[in-house]
Amino acid sequence: MFTISLYSQSYVEALQLKYTNAFQNQLYNNSVISTFEISSELPITIKKGSYLFLSPSYNNHQITLENTELSSTTIESLRLPIGVIAPIGNSKWSLTALALLSSNGAELFRGNSFQFGTILFTTFSKNPNKKIRLGVYANKEFFGWFVIPVAGVNWQINDSNTVFGLLPGRLTFEHKWNSKLYGGLTFRAPMNSYRINDHQYITLYDNQLSLFLDYYLTKPVCLTLESGWGLFRKIRTSTIENNIKTNETNKIDGTFIRLCAAYRLKI
Repeated sequence: MFTISLYSQSYVEALQLKYTNAFQNQLYNNSVISTFEISSELPITIKKGSYLFLSPSYNNHQITLENTELSSTTIESLRLPIGVIAPIGNSKWSLTALALLSSNGAELFRGNSFQFGTILFTTFSKNPNKKIRLGVYANKEFFGWFVIPVAGVNWQINDSNTVFGLLPGRLTFEHKWNSKLYGGLTFRAPMNSYRINDHQYITLYDNQLSLFLDYYLTKPVCLTLESGWGLFRKIRTSTIENNIKTNETNKIDGTFIRLCAAYRLKI
């Protein structure tokens, strides 16, 4: 799922627990997707300015879409991005290169549930408070290769305001009220496909615009409340029989609410 921070934010989260409940539009009153996620970001110093980066994660999606084949479906994902972040000589440029390995589906580790991909991007550090990123993301989804350019920024505007992220995956504006309370606006665009059986897979699409509030119980333990709207959210079910693929798409725009707890280290 193209939402990984990839060291493009103003902090790393050694451990994060996250629960999201997404609701359907005004035609329905029930939740459509509830998600539990546990993840970790582990930059390990190789030498000054160079890091080995690990970011294992597990996701569990419970889908309840009435009057469809997805009326009660559970899909899971286990991912292990691994790569390096290294400076390019003595310049203001650095390179991030990661391999993305995952198993996605109704049953993990099935022979046809595996995906692989990569992300490569360069970072130009204009100064310690402003970094610009350009690169490319590619992943072998079940519908084929998904390849897209990426662009991002990590900009410390002043002592209270920061913009960071890597589009189209995520972009966040963060405001600091005091040492314990932060808040802001976030855009995310998660997309991934999941194997249901040998002949069928589903693809989840979303564009999430939300407000969030971070409260630090103690540094570095952070609790987050986030709520917003999923725009152009849809679930596409693809079935392949006799080399012919048919698609059925359910559009499910609507609100969502997310609760997070993280062991977060500012960088």
